Amino acid sequence: MMGSGRIAEAVDHATTIAYNAPTPQRRAQAWLFILQGQINRRAIDRIPNTLDQADSAVRRCRGDYRLTGKFHALAAWYHHHHVKSLHFTAQHLVLARRALRSMNETSQAAVDAWYDLAGVMSNCGYQQQSAEALDQCHMLAERIGVPRSSVEGVEIRVREALLCYYTGDPHACIGLLSKELRRVKPHLHELDKRELEWIHYALGRLGLLGFSEQWSVEQMLPETTSSAEALDLRALARASRLIAQGRGPEALATLEAREIGYETIGVMEPEHLRSLALVAKGDHAESILAAHATTYALYKQINEFHTIYLDSAAALVDHDQLRRAAAGWADRANTDDLTGLPNRRRLDAFLADIEGDGMIAVLDLDGFKAVNDTHGHQAGDAILQRVAALLSSVVRSGDLLARTGGDEFILVLPSATEFDADAVSERIRVAVAAENWEYSVPGTPVDVSIGWARLVPGGNPSQTLWAADQAMYQMKRARKFQ
Repeated sequence: MMGSGRIAEAVDHATTIAYNAPTPQRRAQAWLFILQGQINRRAIDRIPNTLDQADSAVRRCRGDYRLTGKFHALAAWYHHHHVKSLHFTAQHLVLARRALRSMNETSQAAVDAWYDLAGVMSNCGYQQQSAEALDQCHMLAERIGVPRSSVEGVEIRVREALLCYYTGDPHACIGLLSKELRRVKPHLHELDKRELEWIHYALGRLGLLGFSEQWSVEQMLPETTSSAEALDLRALARASRLIAQGRGPEALATLEAREIGYETIGVMEPEHLRSLALVAKGDHAESILAAHATTYALYKQINEFHTIYLDSAAALVDHDQLRRAAAGWADRANTDDLTGLPNRRRLDAFLADIEGDGMIAVLDLDGFKAVNDTHGHQAGDAILQRVAALLSSVVRSGDLLARTGGDEFILVLPSATEFDADAVSERIRVAVAAENWEYSVPGTPVDVSIGWARLVPGGNPSQTLWAADQAMYQMKRARKFQ
């Protein structure tokens, strides 16, 4: 069903299996089908919850490297396009590749897992690594007798051709497209519909470059499809053919009739085709402006990439500092598994050993529920880890920072005054405000509310924590009504 473009039906069947299958492996496989279907349909608002469900289901299948690899490949797609996190995209791709390399399974499903990883790598812009994954896919297919036609990888080679075009080598683009089309032409009837959609687009794009092939696959495509990618490719293919025929107004109407997702083929191709359609229409002034829009789309993407890269580098520095700090704390029984910070047990022991006065803070994240609701618990966990790293980077030596559960953190400053507490609060607020949460969890900004209480010699630490907690909630309520 998925391969023939009947994605909605495939997702419905997979949902039934996910809730009724007798084995963990079948349930996990079903959740991965649902996730893949939602990606194909661009059902972005549903993906975070499905990622959480798929993650939980795959974790119950310990040692199943195929399922693990496929999960991380699909998670990488989401983090690249919609969380826009370079760090987490790369992390998921590395985990996917390592899982599949550890896989001993030899089956069509194992071949498909390598194929899916190759496709996601190509989609995320990692062309060389994509080609390597596709080679692994083809070697395994040959070894176990799976027809290579079931995993051709036309999408990957078409993206490679377009990369040549947009880096200034149209002749290489023409050569790659022509070679790929000649290679697949003899066994078109053995290919699934998704491959045919890419061939259909490649034929249109090659014709626009002045090298029209005298054959078509249009009659082999399903009349209807629920795949957003297929619909994008059809619009781009039709626009390419119309431009080549000098029918600029019709090409423009085709491009404007559908909002083509950048997830399919990047940010430049739709803008570039619009520019060429305006030339074919004879509207040269507008075509120049459209050409500038193409360049701007690329510039904007590169600028965004640089920002994400710096944010990712900062996160790595902070996480490294957090790991070094965590190494000095107690054993696993006293450590929070998610963040590496001390847990409640370690906090209680630390408070019992304090002699003299000090300050205690309760910190609670603002907007964290929206992160989980919008982007899923994986993103929520990543935010908690990031916040832990930020807090660890600004507290003083000798202080204790602990996570006691959920999005609540406790900070203990021995021998500190209210002045010291204010200074630490300011550093925390600056660090959290400086973080570009839009690149990690778009549309769900994160902030922190802090409540302080004084720890006095001979006092009751539990009562002091309660007072700090009340101060935090008072601050949270005051901010809500500002």
